[in-house]
Amino acid sequence: MNLGRVIRVGVAVLAVLAVFLGGVAVGGHAEATGLTRLSDPLRSVFLGDSGELLTEQVLEVLEDAYYVDVDPEQLERDSVQAIVDALEDPYTDYLDPDELEALRARNDGAYFGVGLQVAQRDEAVVVTRVFEDGPADRAEVRAGDRIVSVGGKPTKGRELGAVVSEIRGPEGTPVRIGVASGTDPVRELELTRARIRVSSVEERMETVGGEKVGYIRLGQFTRGSADALRDAITSLRGAGATALVLDLRGDPGGLVTEAVAVAGAFLPEGEEVFVTEGLHSPREIYRTDTDPVAGDLPVVVLTDRGSASASEIVAGALRDADRATLVGERTFGKALVQSTVPLRDGGALKLTTARYLTPSGFDLAARGLAPDVRIADDPATEADEVLQRGLSLAAAG
Repeated sequence: MNLGRVIRVGVAVLAVLAVFLGGVAVGGHAEATGLTRLSDPLRSVFLGDSGELLTEQVLEVLEDAYYVDVDPEQLERDSVQAIVDALEDPYTDYLDPDELEALRARNDGAYFGVGLQVAQRDEAVVVTRVFEDGPADRAEVRAGDRIVSVGGKPTKGRELGAVVSEIRGPEGTPVRIGVASGTDPVRELELTRARIRVSSVEERMETVGGEKVGYIRLGQFTRGSADALRDAITSLRGAGATALVLDLRGDPGGLVTEAVAVAGAFLPEGEEVFVTEGLHSPREIYRTDTDPVAGDLPVVVLTDRGSASASEIVAGALRDADRATLVGERTFGKALVQSTVPLRDGGALKLTTARYLTPSGFDLAARGLAPDVRIADDPATEADEVLQRGLSLAAAG
Protein backbone atom coordinates (compact mmCIF):
# COMPACT_ATOMS: atom_id res chain seq x y z
CA MET A 1 0.00 0.00 0.00
CA ASN A 2 1.20 3.52 -0.76
CA LEU A 3 2.87 4.95 2.38
CA GLY A 4 1.12 8.35 2.05
CA ARG A 5 -2.23 6.60 1.89
CA VAL A 6 -1.39 4.55 5.02
CA ILE A 7 -0.62 7.76 6.89
CA ARG A 8 -3.80 9.49 5.71
CA VAL A 9 -6.03 6.52 6.55
CA GLY A 10 -4.34 5.95 9.88
CA VAL A 11 -4.61 9.54 10.97
CA ALA A 12 -8.23 9.66 9.82
CA VAL A 13 -8.89 6.79 12.23
CA LEU A 14 -7.09 8.71 14.97
CA ALA A 15 -9.18 11.81 14.30
CA VAL A 16 -12.43 9.85 14.57
CA LEU A 17 -11.24 8.07 17.70
CA ALA A 18 -10.33 11.40 19.29
CA VAL A 19 -13.94 12.45 18.88
CA PHE A 20 -15.08 9.42 20.85
CA LEU A 21 -12.48 9.92 23.56
CA GLY A 22 -12.67 13.69 23.87
CA GLY A 23 -16.37 14.28 24.42
CA VAL A 24 -18.61 16.77 22.67
CA ALA A 25 -18.91 20.30 24.05
CA VAL A 26 -22.02 22.22 22.99
CA GLY A 27 -23.04 25.45 24.67
CA GLY A 28 -20.47 24.95 27.42
CA HIS A 29 -21.59 21.40 28.36
CA ALA A 30 -19.67 18.25 27.50
CA GLU A 31 -20.94 14.72 27.04
CA ALA A 32 -18.12 12.18 27.03
CA THR A 33 -18.52 9.05 24.95
CA GLY A 34 -16.15 6.36 26.14
CA LEU A 35 -14.33 3.94 23.86
CA THR A 36 -16.04 1.05 25.63
CA ARG A 37 -19.28 2.07 23.95
CA LEU A 38 -17.87 1.19 20.52
CA SER A 39 -19.15 -2.04 19.01
CA ASP A 40 -16.69 -4.94 18.89
CA PRO A 41 -16.18 -4.68 15.08
CA LEU A 42 -15.37 -0.98 15.40
CA ARG A 43 -12.96 -1.67 18.27
CA SER A 44 -11.17 -4.14 16.04
CA VAL A 45 -10.88 -1.56 13.23
CA PHE A 46 -9.57 1.12 15.58
CA LEU A 47 -7.28 -0.99 17.76
CA GLY A 48 -6.40 -4.07 15.72
CA ASP A 49 -5.95 -7.52 17.23
CA SER A 50 -3.08 -6.33 19.44
CA GLY A 51 -5.00 -3.39 20.89
CA GLU A 52 -2.53 -0.94 19.38
CA LEU A 53 -3.83 1.92 17.28
CA LEU A 54 -3.05 1.63 13.59
CA THR A 55 -1.72 5.17 13.63
CA GLU A 56 0.63 4.29 16.47
CA GLN A 57 1.99 1.42 14.40
CA VAL A 58 2.52 3.65 11.37
CA LEU A 59 4.18 6.42 13.36
CA GLU A 60 6.43 3.93 15.17
CA VAL A 61 7.65 2.59 11.83
CA LEU A 62 8.30 6.10 10.55
CA GLU A 63 10.15 7.12 13.70
CA ASP A 64 12.28 3.93 13.66
CA ALA A 65 12.90 3.50 9.95
CA TYR A 66 12.25 6.67 7.96
CA TYR A 67 15.40 8.12 6.42
CA VAL A 68 15.09 11.51 8.18
CA ASP A 69 13.56 12.69 11.46
CA VAL A 70 9.77 13.07 11.49
CA ASP A 71 7.47 15.07 13.74
CA PRO A 72 4.58 12.69 14.55
CA GLU A 73 2.42 15.39 16.10
CA GLN A 74 2.77 17.62 13.07
CA LEU A 75 1.93 14.71 10.77
CA GLU A 76 -1.24 14.08 12.74
CA ARG A 77 -2.30 17.74 12.67
CA ASP A 78 -1.62 18.17 8.96
CA SER A 79 -3.58 15.02 8.14
CA VAL A 80 -6.53 16.03 10.33
CA GLN A 81 -6.62 19.43 8.61
CA ALA A 82 -6.63 17.70 5.21
CA ILE A 83 -9.60 15.57 6.28
CA VAL A 84 -11.50 18.64 7.46
CA ASP A 85 -10.68 20.58 4.28
CA ALA A 86 -12.12 17.73 2.20
CA LEU A 87 -15.56 18.44 3.71
CA GLU A 88 -15.60 21.82 1.91
CA ASP A 89 -17.46 23.30 4.90
CA PRO A 90 -16.04 26.74 5.78
CA TYR A 91 -17.40 26.45 9.33
CA THR A 92 -15.81 23.10 10.20
CA ASP A 93 -12.17 23.35 11.16
CA TYR A 94 -9.39 21.85 13.22
CA LEU A 95 -8.23 24.26 15.94
CA ASP A 96 -4.75 23.93 17.35
CA PRO A 97 -4.34 24.76 21.07
CA ASP A 98 -3.62 28.46 20.39
CA GLU A 99 -6.65 28.77 18.10
CA LEU A 100 -8.87 27.05 20.65
CA GLU A 101 -7.70 29.48 23.33
CA ALA A 102 -8.49 32.38 21.00
CA LEU A 103 -12.01 30.98 20.46
CA ARG A 104 -12.57 30.78 24.21
CA ALA A 105 -11.36 34.35 24.59
CA ARG A 106 -13.80 35.56 21.91
CA ASN A 107 -16.68 33.81 23.65
CA ASP A 108 -15.71 35.71 26.81
CA GLY A 109 -15.80 39.01 24.93
CA ALA A 110 -12.12 39.32 24.04
CA TYR A 111 -9.85 38.34 21.19
CA PHE A 112 -6.37 38.93 19.84
CA GLY A 113 -6.35 41.18 16.82
CA VAL A 114 -6.18 44.81 15.73
CA GLY A 115 -9.55 46.09 16.98
CA LEU A 116 -11.71 45.94 13.87
CA GLN A 117 -15.19 44.67 13.15
CA VAL A 118 -15.79 43.97 9.47
CA ALA A 119 -18.58 42.85 7.15
CA GLN A 120 -18.73 41.58 3.58
CA ARG A 121 -20.48 43.83 1.08
CA ASP A 122 -20.55 42.36 -2.39
CA GLU A 123 -16.91 41.27 -2.83
CA ALA A 124 -15.41 43.90 -0.51
CA VAL A 125 -14.47 43.58 3.17
CA VAL A 126 -15.70 46.77 4.86
CA VAL A 127 -14.88 48.07 8.34
CA THR A 128 -18.10 48.49 10.32
CA ARG A 129 -16.56 49.34 13.69
CA VAL A 130 -13.20 50.35 15.13
CA PHE A 131 -12.60 49.65 18.81
CA GLU A 132 -11.29 52.60 20.76
CA ASP A 133 -7.55 52.72 21.48
CA GLY A 134 -6.86 49.48 19.62
CA PRO A 135 -4.03 49.11 17.07
CA ALA A 136 -6.36 49.98 14.15
CA ASP A 137 -7.76 53.03 15.94
CA ARG A 138 -4.26 54.33 16.64
CA ALA A 139 -3.45 53.85 12.93
CA GLU A 140 -6.53 55.97 12.09
CA VAL A 141 -8.54 53.21 10.42
CA ARG A 142 -12.21 54.28 10.38
CA ALA A 143 -15.63 52.72 9.83
CA GLY A 144 -16.39 52.64 6.11
CA ASP A 145 -12.78 51.91 5.12
CA ARG A 146 -12.14 48.79 3.05
CA ILE A 147 -9.65 46.05 3.91
CA VAL A 148 -8.16 45.24 0.50
CA SER A 149 -5.36 42.91 1.57
CA VAL A 150 -4.04 40.97 4.55
CA GLY A 151 -0.45 39.77 4.60
CA GLY A 152 -0.08 40.82 0.97
CA LYS A 153 -3.02 38.69 -0.22
CA PRO A 154 -6.04 40.47 -1.77
CA THR A 155 -9.34 40.07 0.12
CA LYS A 156 -11.66 40.64 -2.84
CA GLY A 157 -14.04 37.74 -3.32
CA ARG A 158 -12.65 35.73 -0.40
CA GLU A 159 -14.72 34.16 2.38
CA LEU A 160 -15.08 36.65 5.23
CA GLY A 161 -14.17 34.16 7.95
CA ALA A 162 -10.85 33.39 6.28
CA VAL A 163 -9.97 37.10 6.12
CA VAL A 164 -10.86 37.63 9.77
CA SER A 165 -8.77 34.60 10.79
CA GLU A 166 -5.73 36.08 9.06
CA ILE A 167 -6.18 39.46 10.74
CA ARG A 168 -6.38 37.82 14.14
CA GLY A 169 -3.49 35.94 15.69
CA PRO A 170 -1.29 35.57 18.79
CA GLU A 171 -0.85 38.64 20.95
CA GLY A 172 2.23 40.70 20.10
CA THR A 173 2.63 39.37 16.55
CA PRO A 174 2.60 41.67 13.49
CA VAL A 175 0.06 41.69 10.67
CA ARG A 176 0.15 43.76 7.48
CA ILE A 177 -3.16 45.03 6.10
CA GLY A 178 -4.00 47.21 3.13
CA VAL A 179 -6.65 49.85 3.87
CA ALA A 180 -8.56 51.92 1.31
CA SER A 181 -10.42 55.07 2.35
CA GLY A 182 -12.77 56.35 -0.34
CA THR A 183 -10.75 57.14 -3.48
CA ASP A 184 -7.48 57.72 -1.59
CA PRO A 185 -4.46 55.49 -2.35
CA VAL A 186 -4.29 52.22 -0.42
CA ARG A 187 -2.39 52.50 2.87
CA GLU A 188 -0.20 49.55 3.87
CA LEU A 189 -0.26 49.31 7.66
CA GLU A 190 1.95 47.14 9.85
CA LEU A 191 -0.06 46.55 13.04
CA THR A 192 0.82 44.62 16.18
CA ARG A 193 -1.94 42.34 17.44
CA ALA A 194 -3.18 42.98 20.95
CA ARG A 195 -5.82 41.65 23.31
CA ILE A 196 -9.04 43.44 22.40
CA ARG A 197 -11.73 43.60 25.04
CA VAL A 198 -15.11 44.08 23.42
CA SER A 199 -18.04 45.74 25.13
CA SER A 200 -20.89 43.77 23.59
CA VAL A 201 -23.65 46.30 24.38
CA GLU A 202 -23.84 50.04 23.73
CA GLU A 203 -26.87 52.15 24.63
CA ARG A 204 -28.09 55.71 24.28
CA MET A 205 -31.32 57.67 24.08
CA GLU A 206 -32.44 59.31 20.83
CA THR A 207 -35.24 61.88 20.50
CA VAL A 208 -37.32 61.64 17.33
CA GLY A 209 -40.35 63.87 16.80
CA GLY A 210 -40.62 64.46 20.50
CA GLU A 211 -40.50 60.71 21.28
CA LYS A 212 -37.70 59.11 23.29
CA VAL A 213 -36.34 56.04 21.50
CA GLY A 214 -33.85 53.78 23.23
CA TYR A 215 -31.02 52.64 20.94
CA ILE A 216 -29.07 49.47 21.77
CA ARG A 217 -26.22 48.06 19.70
CA LEU A 218 -25.29 44.42 20.28
CA GLY A 219 -21.85 43.79 18.82
CA GLN A 220 -21.58 40.06 19.49
CA PHE A 221 -23.27 37.32 21.48
CA THR A 222 -20.49 36.81 24.01
CA ARG A 223 -20.84 35.44 27.52
CA GLY A 224 -22.90 37.88 29.60
CA SER A 225 -24.16 39.95 26.68
CA ALA A 226 -27.81 39.07 27.35
CA ASP A 227 -27.56 40.29 30.94
CA ALA A 228 -25.93 43.51 29.72
CA LEU A 229 -28.71 43.98 27.16
CA ARG A 230 -31.43 43.45 29.78
CA ASP A 231 -29.73 46.04 32.00
CA ALA A 232 -29.61 48.48 29.07
CA ILE A 233 -33.32 48.02 28.32
CA THR A 234 -34.21 48.52 31.98
CA SER A 235 -32.11 51.69 32.11
CA LEU A 236 -33.64 53.12 28.93
CA ARG A 237 -37.18 52.36 30.06
CA GLY A 238 -36.42 54.03 33.37
CA ALA A 239 -35.27 57.12 31.45
CA GLY A 240 -38.58 57.29 29.60
CA ALA A 241 -38.03 55.36 26.37
CA THR A 242 -41.28 54.74 24.49
CA ALA A 243 -39.74 52.46 21.83
CA LEU A 244 -36.53 50.48 21.23
CA VAL A 245 -34.13 49.98 18.31
CA LEU A 246 -31.92 46.88 18.49
CA ASP A 247 -28.93 47.21 16.14
CA LEU A 248 -27.57 43.83 15.00
CA ARG A 249 -25.69 45.16 11.96
CA GLY A 250 -22.25 43.61 11.66
CA ASP A 251 -22.96 41.24 14.57
CA PRO A 252 -21.43 37.87 13.56
CA GLY A 253 -23.25 35.92 16.28
CA GLY A 254 -21.70 33.90 19.08
CA LEU A 255 -23.09 31.75 21.86
CA VAL A 256 -26.48 30.13 21.29
CA THR A 257 -27.34 30.35 24.98
CA GLU A 258 -26.96 34.12 24.78
CA ALA A 259 -29.22 34.25 21.70
CA VAL A 260 -32.01 32.52 23.62
CA ALA A 261 -31.56 34.90 26.56
CA VAL A 262 -31.51 37.99 24.29
CA ALA A 263 -34.75 36.87 22.64
CA GLY A 264 -36.17 36.39 26.13
CA ALA A 265 -35.69 40.10 26.81
CA PHE A 266 -38.44 40.79 24.25
CA LEU A 267 -40.60 37.64 24.11
CA PRO A 268 -42.85 36.04 26.76
CA GLU A 269 -41.50 33.15 28.81
CA GLY A 270 -41.91 29.84 27.00
CA GLU A 271 -41.94 31.41 23.51
CA GLU A 272 -40.20 29.39 20.79
CA VAL A 273 -36.93 30.97 19.63
CA PHE A 274 -35.56 28.45 17.13
CA VAL A 275 -35.37 24.78 16.20
CA THR A 276 -32.27 22.68 15.52
CA GLU A 277 -32.06 19.47 13.52
CA GLY A 278 -29.28 17.38 12.06
CA LEU A 279 -28.45 13.84 10.95
CA HIS A 280 -26.99 12.94 14.34
CA SER A 281 -28.81 15.59 16.37
CA PRO A 282 -32.46 15.01 17.32
CA ARG A 283 -34.87 17.82 16.57
CA GLU A 284 -34.89 20.24 19.51
CA ILE A 285 -36.95 23.34 20.23
CA TYR A 286 -35.36 26.18 22.21
CA ARG A 287 -37.67 28.45 24.20
CA THR A 288 -37.29 31.57 26.33
CA ASP A 289 -37.13 31.00 30.08
CA THR A 290 -37.30 34.55 31.47
CA ASP A 291 -39.81 37.36 31.68
CA PRO A 292 -39.37 40.07 29.01
CA VAL A 293 -37.92 43.35 30.28
CA ALA A 294 -38.96 45.25 27.13
CA GLY A 295 -42.61 44.99 28.06
CA ASP A 296 -44.84 45.99 25.15
CA LEU A 297 -42.59 48.75 23.79
CA PRO A 298 -42.41 48.85 19.95
CA VAL A 299 -39.19 47.26 18.70
CA VAL A 300 -37.23 47.76 15.47
CA VAL A 301 -34.29 45.47 14.62
CA LEU A 302 -31.55 46.69 12.24
CA THR A 303 -29.80 44.05 10.08
CA ASP A 304 -27.29 43.85 7.24
CA ARG A 305 -25.14 41.29 5.45
CA GLY A 306 -22.88 41.18 8.49
CA SER A 307 -25.71 39.98 10.75
CA ALA A 308 -25.12 36.24 11.09
CA SER A 309 -25.83 33.16 13.15
CA ALA A 310 -27.15 34.19 16.60
CA SER A 311 -28.13 37.60 15.19
CA GLU A 312 -30.32 35.86 12.64
CA ILE A 313 -31.81 33.61 15.31
CA VAL A 314 -32.94 36.59 17.37
CA ALA A 315 -34.16 38.61 14.38
CA GLY A 316 -36.06 35.59 13.04
CA ALA A 317 -37.68 34.81 16.37
CA LEU A 318 -38.86 38.41 16.88
CA ARG A 319 -40.15 38.56 13.30
CA ASP A 320 -42.05 35.27 13.56
CA ALA A 321 -43.65 36.40 16.82
CA ASP A 322 -44.70 39.72 15.24
CA ARG A 323 -42.67 41.40 17.96
CA ALA A 324 -40.36 43.54 15.82
CA THR A 325 -39.98 45.20 12.43
CA LEU A 326 -36.77 44.32 10.59
CA VAL A 327 -35.08 47.25 8.84
CA GLY A 328 -31.97 47.26 6.65
CA GLU A 329 -30.50 44.55 4.43
CA ARG A 330 -30.84 40.78 4.11
CA THR A 331 -28.81 38.90 6.73
CA PHE A 332 -25.78 36.74 5.98
CA GLY A 333 -27.43 33.31 5.99
CA LYS A 334 -25.27 31.33 8.47
CA ALA A 335 -27.77 29.07 10.18
CA LEU A 336 -25.55 26.21 11.28
CA VAL A 337 -24.89 24.81 14.76
CA GLN A 338 -21.20 24.59 15.60
CA SER A 339 -20.02 22.09 18.22
CA THR A 340 -16.52 21.84 19.66
CA VAL A 341 -14.89 18.47 20.32
CA PRO A 342 -11.74 18.55 22.51
CA LEU A 343 -8.83 16.53 21.11
CA ARG A 344 -5.94 14.89 22.91
CA ASP A 345 -3.35 17.39 21.60
CA GLY A 346 -5.05 20.24 23.46
CA GLY A 347 -6.78 21.49 20.32
CA ALA A 348 -10.30 20.81 19.14
CA LEU A 349 -12.45 19.92 16.17
CA LYS A 350 -15.04 22.63 15.48
CA LEU A 351 -17.69 21.04 13.34
CA THR A 352 -21.18 21.65 12.00
CA THR A 353 -23.63 19.32 13.72
CA ALA A 354 -27.07 20.75 12.90
CA ARG A 355 -28.93 23.64 11.30
CA TYR A 356 -31.19 26.33 12.71
CA LEU A 357 -34.78 26.98 11.67
CA THR A 358 -36.92 29.91 12.77
CA PRO A 359 -40.11 29.07 14.72
CA SER A 360 -42.08 29.17 11.46
CA GLY A 361 -39.68 26.65 9.88
CA PHE A 362 -37.76 29.12 7.70
CA ASP A 363 -34.27 27.89 6.83
CA LEU A 364 -31.99 30.88 7.40
CA ALA A 365 -29.17 29.28 5.43
CA ALA A 366 -31.18 29.33 2.23
CA ARG A 367 -30.79 33.06 1.56
CA GLY A 368 -30.62 34.76 4.92
CA LEU A 369 -33.44 36.74 6.52
CA ALA A 370 -35.09 39.44 4.41
CA PRO A 371 -35.96 42.74 6.15
CA ASP A 372 -39.50 44.10 6.33
CA VAL A 373 -38.16 47.50 5.26
CA ARG A 374 -35.25 47.28 2.83
CA ILE A 375 -32.76 50.14 3.01
CA ALA A 376 -28.96 50.35 2.72
CA ASP A 377 -26.64 52.92 4.22
CA ASP A 378 -25.07 55.26 1.68
CA PRO A 379 -21.28 55.23 2.32
CA ALA A 380 -20.96 58.55 0.46
CA THR A 381 -22.86 60.38 3.21
CA GLU A 382 -22.07 60.98 6.86
CA ALA A 383 -25.64 60.15 7.85
CA ASP A 384 -26.67 56.64 8.91
CA GLU A 385 -29.75 56.21 6.73
CA VAL A 386 -30.64 52.78 8.11
CA LEU A 387 -30.57 54.03 11.70
CA GLN A 388 -32.60 57.11 10.82
CA ARG A 389 -35.32 54.99 9.21
CA GLY A 390 -35.32 52.58 12.16
CA LEU A 391 -35.62 55.39 14.73
CA SER A 392 -38.43 56.99 12.73
CA LEU A 393 -40.41 53.74 12.53
CA ALA A 394 -39.86 53.02 16.22
CA ALA A 395 -41.00 56.51 17.24
CA ALA A 396 -44.14 56.10 15.13
CA GLY A 397 -44.98 52.96 17.07
